[in-house]
Amino acid sequence: MMTYTLPDFTVLLGLNLFFVQLLERRPALFQDGVRIGSVYGSFPGCVLNGGRAYLRERTSPAQMEETFSLLAAHGVKPRLTLTNMLATEDDLHDGYLNEMLAAAARHGGEAIVYADFVADYVRERYGLRCVLSTTRPLADAAEVNRMTKRYDYVVLDYNRHKDSAFLAAIEDCGKAEVMVNEFCQRGCPHRQEHYLHNSEDQRAGALRPFECVAKRPAFFDHAPGHPVIFTDQEVRALRDAHGIENFKIVGRGVPFPTVLEAYAYYLVRPEYREDVKRLVMRSTG
Repeated sequence: MMTYTLPDFTVLLGLNLFFVQLLERRPALFQDGVRIGSVYGSFPGCVLNGGRAYLRERTSPAQMEETFSLLAAHGVKPRLTLTNMLATEDDLHDGYLNEMLAAAARHGGEAIVYADFVADYVRERYGLRCVLSTTRPLADAAEVNRMTKRYDYVVLDYNRHKDSAFLAAIEDCGKAEVMVNEFCQRGCPHRQEHYLHNSEDQRAGALRPFECVAKRPAFFDHAPGHPVIFTDQEVRALRDAHGIENFKIVGRGVPFPTVLEAYAYYLVRPEYREDVKRLVMRSTG
């Protein structure tokens, strides 16, 4: 089985539900062994949100409940993204944050975290399973092995997730998660600076431009051997060779057509990809 987590349970909620429901109704359109296990993201204005700054008007508790109920009706879990690199202990008392956590807990939710103290809080108070975020990259397999003993899942450093020796040294690949379509170039020198910049913006409530001077890879350059992005065949090979079954599609803050292309590519059989994309465009048009 290949379990995917999809981006954004707010802006992309309609697209995610479309794919979840289509998989239920017409499984023959989809690749063998794929399932949608969770959708990750944050509600706007959350003090602990990281990775991508997300401001806008705050979501009401009723809207949170409705969002998670819609996903839960199809067996899909919400994953709250709580990866702000500047989080403090005081932030854990934020009422809006705790409304999100309570809603997620009622629907079997999970949390993606950067800091250990955030993981401890959401586990102990709300019983959420925790995912260690890629915003905290683990450079070697020994560190991954330590973290898989502490966390339910660990997102692997995108610089190493095609390194066969690194993968072979991971003791519990059942807890490893791989980002299949990462945007950054391999070894991006600005990646952590960019994450920190976004964390600062989230806490300040203002968005500032960040110019990444590193050349990014073509998002869908599916040539075998790409240093960062996986082909769908490589995803299956990774599962077969190392037992990794958890995969993440990157897409928060990404243009809709790009996200749709990713969903069709990784989830849908090649012969039906264009048909499914047309179905989506008709349903959203």
